[in-house]
Amino acid sequence: MNSLKITAIKILQKDITLYVSTFLARDLAKIVKIDTWSEDNVGGYQRSLSESRVAKAVKYLTGEEGSFPGTVVLNARGSLDFTPSNKLNGHSELGVLSIPRSSFPLWIIDGQHRLMAIMLAATKSQSFLSYSVPVCILNLSSRFDEMRMFFIVNSRQKSVSTDLVQRHLYQTIAQKGEWRVSPYETEARILQAEALPIVDILRCRKDSVWFDRVQLPGEPRDDRHIIRQTSFADSIAQILKTMTPAERDEIRHEPSNLSDLLVDYWNAIKEVFSDAFDDPQSFLIQKTCGCYVFHLIFPQIRRMCIEADDLSKKMMKSFLLEIFRAFADAEGVEVDSTFWHRIQGHPYVMGTSQKTFRSLASRFLGYLVLPSE
Repeated sequence: MNSLKITAIKILQKDITLYVSTFLARDLAKIVKIDTWSEDNVGGYQRSLSESRVAKAVKYLTGEEGSFPGTVVLNARGSLDFTPSNKLNGHSELGVLSIPRSSFPLWIIDGQHRLMAIMLAATKSQSFLSYSVPVCILNLSSRFDEMRMFFIVNSRQKSVSTDLVQRHLYQTIAQKGEWRVSPYETEARILQAEALPIVDILRCRKDSVWFDRVQLPGEPRDDRHIIRQTSFADSIAQILKTMTPAERDEIRHEPSNLSDLLVDYWNAIKEVFSDAFDDPQSFLIQKTCGCYVFHLIFPQIRRMCIEADDLSKKMMKSFLLEIFRAFADAEGVEVDSTFWHRIQGHPYVMGTSQKTFRSLASRFLGYLVLPSE
């Protein structure tokens, strides 16, 4: 074969020509190469293949939608010849692209993990050999220009924000069921997504301390916002994590069963630390630290209220006060609004890791005595 001829669309973007076409995976794998950086190839620019990324992509191919709509970006360092057959519009033409043998291999600028995943999936099901792969072929003669394109494609693109990913995952769970995502997502991410209906109720109820206080995906941050959806949902996920599957299923179908309690719970906390809620930006009680600590405490407070047959705000407040009094007596640390101040507060609340949040919650819970005890 002196040349490979494929049907393609020629597109001109400024002074760069692109050829868009498709290959079957088995044919594409034979004609491409990856210019990976190594000590022996210091002019290379590609990263080494990530086995974990390939494995995730294989799972997606074989168990989920399995569609890769984005193009694999290739470059021909040698010559190309295009014969137009039909002008599609003012800036693109349909025709035949001829790739001479001397211009092979084509170099992968973007999409190596997708192609490797398809070929690995083909070892389990040969149908993937006929998987149709969209490609975008460039004709950059300089290896430097090829490297530059790789840099632009991979360093300038912004990944989807975590808070928006939570929304996407929740919609999938709501429409398809948790079973559809559980083989591919961690328990933590699933719980965060399942916490979103609670987040939305708390931020929308006018009698909630969180009313209009949670920054949503794509929403510009302003003085109203105290915490991002990501952290708030993850802190509520700590509550869901303690529940049985049946309890979580109940909350999923009727989120108000939990959100109503949390509205009262946080209003009880506000009554204990009123100064901190009057100026939330100066205190950490409604920031990530406070959210995690109080949501880690909540399951035990709820359990005690159930045993006392009283889930009222007043009862929750009484248990909280009991914790803080016992804590102050034993450790000589007054748990008041100043305790949570972002500058003058106690070192216990200054940490930013899950470990420090759990440590403080555990210390508080150590002074909680169940009625049966």
